[in-house]
Amino acid sequence: MPTIIQGLNLESEITLIKFKLEGNNTEDIAKLLDEVSSFHPIFIQKYSLTPTLLSINSRLPFLWRECDEIFKKLSKNEIDYKQVRDLLLNQIIAKRIKSMSTIPLLYSAHKKGLETTPAVLEKIVFKTLQQGYRNVFNRYYVIGCGKGSQVTASISSSKDAYFAQNVQRDKWSTNVMIERLGLPIPKWSIIATEKELEKIFPDYKKPIIIKPTGLTGGRGVSVGINSLQEAKKAFRTANNIGPNRAPWQVKVMIQEQVFGDDYRLLVIDGKLEIVTKRIPAFVEGDGKNTIENLINEINKNPRRDISNPSHILKPIIIDTPLKELLTQQGLTLDSIPKKGEIVPVREVASMSQGGITEDCTDIVGKEIKTIVETLAQSVHAFVLGVDIICQDISKPLTKENGGIIEINTMPESYLNLFPVIGKQREYVSDIYIDRLLAQNNCKQYVLVGQLKDDLPTLLRKKKIINNTDTVGEIIEDRYYIDGILINKGLERWRATEGIKCNGSLDAIILHFRDWNEVREYGLGFDHIHTLFISNEQSKDKKCMKIVRKYKREKYIDKFKII
Repeated sequence: MPTIIQGLNLESEITLIKFKLEGNNTEDIAKLLDEVSSFHPIFIQKYSLTPTLLSINSRLPFLWRECDEIFKKLSKNEIDYKQVRDLLLNQIIAKRIKSMSTIPLLYSAHKKGLETTPAVLEKIVFKTLQQGYRNVFNRYYVIGCGKGSQVTASISSSKDAYFAQNVQRDKWSTNVMIERLGLPIPKWSIIATEKELEKIFPDYKKPIIIKPTGLTGGRGVSVGINSLQEAKKAFRTANNIGPNRAPWQVKVMIQEQVFGDDYRLLVIDGKLEIVTKRIPAFVEGDGKNTIENLINEINKNPRRDISNPSHILKPIIIDTPLKELLTQQGLTLDSIPKKGEIVPVREVASMSQGGITEDCTDIVGKEIKTIVETLAQSVHAFVLGVDIICQDISKPLTKENGGIIEINTMPESYLNLFPVIGKQREYVSDIYIDRLLAQNNCKQYVLVGQLKDDLPTLLRKKKIINNTDTVGEIIEDRYYIDGILINKGLERWRATEGIKCNGSLDAIILHFRDWNEVREYGLGFDHIHTLFISNEQSKDKKCMKIVRKYKREKYIDKFKII
């Protein structure tokens, strides 16, 4: 286990993770850390490296403490570099961070001095999976501390009502809710068998769409259907998108196809913040290269490198639906489009299938804005992605202009925040964090030194905290709530992370006997409301100089000598 000096500390303002090394292969370790640093500043603020010691400054210590064994083995050349890279990128980082739907939110929280603590699981998930567990989700984070803190998973959070999560996951329940609210939606129905499809097919204006009702990332969706033969084939496709599907995922629906562009509208806390047009994957001919070569060249774009957690595009996969779409256009993978000729390679405007995006926030009409805000507030979703297909996003939704297609309480928000075309909207991450933590008023206190009086009692006498406040404390290896011993024998970092996740607390106090203990463990928090220092410990001029520096830099709101 590496040494973890948590939060503000006497060496730096960012958590410091120290690894003891036993070999001299520092070149490969530096190469790996430089690559991770290049992904996004959230991963590593800085690092230093010698043959015996690696030190990493990062506000994501949970990522790095899981790397102790692989760094030691790599330093001694006991493990292949490629193997280590795969473990770090495709196991640890991928299972903790996943994508740019998570990274900007954590980054915004860090900039605001908010704690970001792994919730539920503290260890990497792939070790657990080897023990036979399934569906273990390891990307939950507690943002903030104590009362009013929230748990997030990408842009979804504990503020999203359970009702909203149930409604959005099933297109049947979504459509029923939209109809109940009197909002515009294309004609639709659930079909259970091909015989039922034959019966209702004549009642639908062509073309139609047939798709699974469960969230599938665009898989199993067939559009532009005009004949019963095509409809039956699409029905079979929708029923065969993969095993182990829940009952609500296996229904298939038919819907009249609306025409126009595909838009994802992102609503946060009842307010529409971003509108993004999703453009199906395509290639542009140069008069020289085949379609297959053009796809391969597009996939070389670093933004499509899915091994990079900060990627904002997906590769275009050559598969049967892609080949079938080319056939419909009288083309094959070996066809050479003319220079400037646009060849669609996907019918569905899904980012997971290689599409791109364009920002349209400034042109959305007030009628559509009202509709999506109504829907988000009515299903009680703190965040809602609303998918609309329409001819003109600036005009009202009508049968001719388009309709709502589906909703999602865990939308891949990176497609809204980082459009390929138009204004970048990463600032919306700050808006999200501000609104998410609007009720988070838990105070973060630290005491360095020992007092004659009990600190919570003293703070109540001075009316710094209220008599009714619930106070949590970590004193050495002991965990207290309102003076009641809850647990003991805990590792310091684990106890500190645990108390940060406690949503019942109005105040948290971390105790340190002296500056030596601070030097060993760190002050625990990235931001401290009040640092209390005993008279004896205030005599350490070197440490007090660091305290004053952190106060000037606003990492500490204030300090008091008591």
